[in-house]
Order: sequence, then C-alpha cells, then structure tokens
Amino acid sequence: MKKNNIKNLESLNRYIADLENKELQLQNQLHHNWQYLKSDFGSILRTSILHKAKVEGRASFIYWLFKIPEFNNTIGKTAERLTVKLENLLVKWIDKIAE
Repeated sequence: MKKNNIKNLESLNRYIADLENKELQLQNQLHHNWQYLKSDFGSILRTSILHKAKVEGRASFIYWLFKIPEFNNTIGKTAERLTVKLENLLVKWIDKIAE
C-alpha cells in the first residue's frame, strides 16, 4: 500500500472512507466467490478429480475409485460373496441336469 500523507482531519476521513470502500468491495467479492463455489461445487469437484486422472494418465473415475483401499476391499469382499453364490447356483444347476 502506498504511503499516505495525512495532514489534517479531512484527509484522514477521506483515507478512512477509501478503506471502508475497499473493505466493502472485498466483502462483495468474497460473497460472490462463495456463492459461485456453493452453486458449482459438484462440477468443480468432478472437474478437479477427472483432470487429475487425465494428467496422471488415467481416464476413468472407476480406476481412481479402485485406488482407494477401503473401496477396493469392499468390492473384493462383495465379489468373493457373489462368486461363492454363483458357484453354489452352478452346482445346483449341474445336479438338476444330471438327474
């Protein structure tokens, strides 16, 4: 900020008024930015994640999900359960066909 030569009460009042105007402008800008962030949060988040995936050579959001250990473990357990159920179903079908 540049130095101000405050010589009297009038120049001090002008300086204070300028500072108050700057404060009001900053508050308005902050409010506008906050509204923009709230309204486009999903789009911003999606763009950020997908852009990062493309930069790192991954084009898939699913690929990114599988890099999360908790998600990967859950999918692994679910796949294991489905495989056991499918195996049991196939055994029953084969038994029915063999009869």
